[in-house]
Amino acid sequence: TESTLSRSSLFSSGRLAFARRTAVPPEPDEARPRGYDAGPFTLPTDTRDAVTIRERLDLHRRNESCASCHAKIDPMGFAFENFDVVGRWRDRYRGVNEPIDTTSITTTGREIADIVDFKKMLKEREPRIVQCLTEKMLTHATGRRLEATDRGEINRIIRDLGKNQNRLRDLVHLVVKSDLFLNK
Repeated sequence: TESTLSRSSLFSSGRLAFARRTAVPPEPDEARPRGYDAGPFTLPTDTRDAVTIRERLDLHRRNESCASCHAKIDPMGFAFENFDVVGRWRDRYRGVNEPIDTTSITTTGREIADIVDFKKMLKEREPRIVQCLTEKMLTHATGRRLEATDRGEINRIIRDLGKNQNRLRDLVHLVVKSDLFLNK
């Protein structure tokens, strides 16, 4: 499912967070489970009786072909559930007035209670996240896949970025001043 003006998408949030955290690109639509229709709100499992997103995903994960991917991405998506589709904080789901449950357990067994726990988990993985974000930004900025010969410039950017607390603004400056960007 995808976000709409009235509903956030835990799947999209989790899929994006997983891809950015792990540097593993999301699977293309062709890799989606058999029976999945890319049309809006169509799932291979009937989830119409579910009231909350958690109930909907619990039903959806019963489908074996969906469960393996959702085990990885749902915990990260649940962490963002307090934010509505435009980023406003909410404690209850609109329309059903149910409280939002952001708790989850990752495939490694780590418990995530909320967005604050999720942030702590990301902070513990800061070096990997900095590398991933640097590579993603360079890929986007240069319009090409990175190659083994780019490793030296990537490492230089990461090293220089670390001198000033890995600030995003500094990363943008380092990328646009890099040889990889200037000589693309």
